[in-house]
Amino acid sequence: MTRRGHFPFFLIVLLCAQPLFAQQDDRIQQLEQKLDALVRQANDLRDEINKLKGVAPATPPAEAEDLTKVTEVSPPATQSTAAPALTPALTDVQTINNPINTGASKVFNPDTSVIGNFIGRAGKANPYEFGPNNQRPPMQLDEAEVAFEAFVDPYMKGKFFLSVTPEGIDVEEGYANLLTLPHDLTAKIGKMKATFGKDNTWHTHVRPWVDQPLVIHNFFGDEGLNDRGVSLSKAFTNDFAYVEATGEAFSGDVDDVFARHNNNDLFYNGHVKLFKDISENSNIELGTSYARGNASDALAVTNQFGGVDVTYRWKPLQQGLYRSFIGRFEGVLDDRDDIDHRLKGFYTSADYQLAQRWFTGVRLDRADNLTSGRTDKGVSATLTFWPSEFSQFRTQLRRTSYGGAKSITELLFGMQFSIGAHGAHTF
Repeated sequence: MTRRGHFPFFLIVLLCAQPLFAQQDDRIQQLEQKLDALVRQANDLRDEINKLKGVAPATPPAEAEDLTKVTEVSPPATQSTAAPALTPALTDVQTINNPINTGASKVFNPDTSVIGNFIGRAGKANPYEFGPNNQRPPMQLDEAEVAFEAFVDPYMKGKFFLSVTPEGIDVEEGYANLLTLPHDLTAKIGKMKATFGKDNTWHTHVRPWVDQPLVIHNFFGDEGLNDRGVSLSKAFTNDFAYVEATGEAFSGDVDDVFARHNNNDLFYNGHVKLFKDISENSNIELGTSYARGNASDALAVTNQFGGVDVTYRWKPLQQGLYRSFIGRFEGVLDDRDDIDHRLKGFYTSADYQLAQRWFTGVRLDRADNLTSGRTDKGVSATLTFWPSEFSQFRTQLRRTSYGGAKSITELLFGMQFSIGAHGAHTF
């Protein structure tokens, strides 16, 4: 097609496009009219709001406001201090954000937990462990531990452990733990377990056995060294190992261990612990303890205890979920003024993890008995299954020779279950 032939074609297209442009102009005019109407409605609403607030209406602009224009508005000048302050209208609402204090929620809602300890027994009667009139029943809920823990303030934490047994309710521990004392010191004030060795500091649900070792049972009784007092600890930083020293003073009333017949008959306890990593898979802990107090409420009889404890742990990084080992040894020496010889005792144990939830262990015991004047010996084996971290099933087969009496073989069964948030104990 020649150029001359293109001209009629463009002429036809131009004639057809004129109505389309006309329709487009009509639409633009209609949009402008609707926009003007919306602007007038907005101005009317603003005037109504100003009337409700008691503010004089603004002078209408001479020309319609062009919403398509963008202009820079300078910030208003600071109001002079001499100008009277405007009274806020009742319709003005200001939101105030209250400061969040995470510690306050713990004060009024402490971590609360309950741990039940059910024990069953099978075998010959054992009149030597707790006496002929206080033998273990075939089955019973031996203890329910109720714990309350929370920060009192940023400097102190409160801990209460109630022991509910068939004999009644007792405060097993209840103390304030001061965490931010000068010179990196920490303190505990209240009723607490003395930091003597390892087993004496454990609650019932922490022990790796159903019962107590003979040396703890014979020397300290079923409740252990537990009294009202003050404990002060300090960690010493060095490149070789972690070292912690603890000094404690207690009221001096521990059944069959210490007795107080005047206000000066306190019992004192000291403990030094050294912890060191041997490798990335193992560590060792060494401890030594000394306790001294009055042994009688009528006579000035001094009772002294010296102890040493060793704990070896092995837990490989790659198989730590399925394999681990803990070896323990604890020896105690009791020196009393009212007897002519020293009482000695120890236990040693080994616990091995068979699988993710299965553990087994053995324990050897030997301890002098002040009441019978003879030496008790024992051996036991345990098998433990953890369905979860909140429940545990354990069996313990033990054979014990109480002095010159005939050996007694027993099968102990223990089940523990926990509900609520329970704080971690010192391992």
